[in-house]
Amino acid sequence: MDLNNIKVYASIAIVGTMVGVLYLAIQKDLPVALIFFYVTLYVVVTLRYVLERRHYKKHKAALASSQFLLLPFSVMLMGNYISPAAANPRIFLINIDLVGGDSLRIFFNIISLSMIIPLIVLSLHFNNFYSGRWPAMAINRKIKRKKIIPILFFTSFVFILLIGFFINLTIDFVSLIFVLIYIVLSINHFIVAPARSARVRAIQRAPTSTTRRTASTTRQQVRTVRSSSTRARRTTSTTASRTTRTAQRSTARVAIDPGIDVRTTRKTTAKAVSTKITDKNIFPIGKVSSSELKCIICYMDFNKRDTRRVVLCPHCRYPAHEDEFLNWFKTSKLCARCNKPISTKYIKKPIYRLTTKIYIERVIEKV
Repeated sequence: MDLNNIKVYASIAIVGTMVGVLYLAIQKDLPVALIFFYVTLYVVVTLRYVLERRHYKKHKAALASSQFLLLPFSVMLMGNYISPAAANPRIFLINIDLVGGDSLRIFFNIISLSMIIPLIVLSLHFNNFYSGRWPAMAINRKIKRKKIIPILFFTSFVFILLIGFFINLTIDFVSLIFVLIYIVLSINHFIVAPARSARVRAIQRAPTSTTRRTASTTRQQVRTVRSSSTRARRTTSTTASRTTRTAQRSTARVAIDPGIDVRTTRKTTAKAVSTKITDKNIFPIGKVSSSELKCIICYMDFNKRDTRRVVLCPHCRYPAHEDEFLNWFKTSKLCARCNKPISTKYIKKPIYRLTTKIYIERVIEKV
């Protein structure tokens, strides 16, 4: 099964929806038809999630795509509104009577059990964003480094889940757990963690301030002793210094060649840094296939019409677009593929930098 083909997902979705519609038209049983719709969505989302996970693991990148958030949430959102109405065995139902005669109903059934996996996935993704494991998130293969984007995702998730709760006073038990986990994690990452870091900084600054004070007092004492000794020396050497100044003035007037050695060293260093780019040093290290020669940051194929340049990693020699390579270096000093450190000198003057057309002609067409 080719998971990268849209026709596969479209065929599964069409078959599932047609079965549900026919069952609803013939049997006129809406709860069972809802189960068909939910199972179809679950299968399509799972296959797409597996494909996205394979893609990121193949390129050894962090699993920080926007699809890792939208796909599990679509399952949770549909399951939250279908579980009270679908015909499935009910495990338990919590019914809380309110003062005004209304009652809160919390469902837990077979659909709720299927929603536990998306709940775990979304909770792990939320934790990875704000614990620092994921410095950015990819939206349509383009990296977005603002951390406000994932928090807007999760806040909209909780908001949509709670809309149905306040309208119908019914909510799925797993969806309620997701709301509680969201509140706990947000408090931990935005309130508790900054407070801990502030305490640690205060503890680290306290002993350093006391040691600085003691060191400053000892330095003042040493300076007073040295100043008294130097004053005595200055009084004895005033006569000798006056006589030597005249001799120094006469020697300072002698003509000296200004900076010849400096100029020659600059030329030699410039020649040493500049290296010729050949087919051997721009070819990626190891066994390479044509499907792997994509940008290591956006994972898009190179195009000869693209005016951007290509920059290679100095370690693994895998390519990346120059602008995306520089933006990636602002957040991480490691290569997006081999995870080896890249120096700032190489970022300012990369040796392996060439146009996209030349890179395609030299490397990609030879693989």
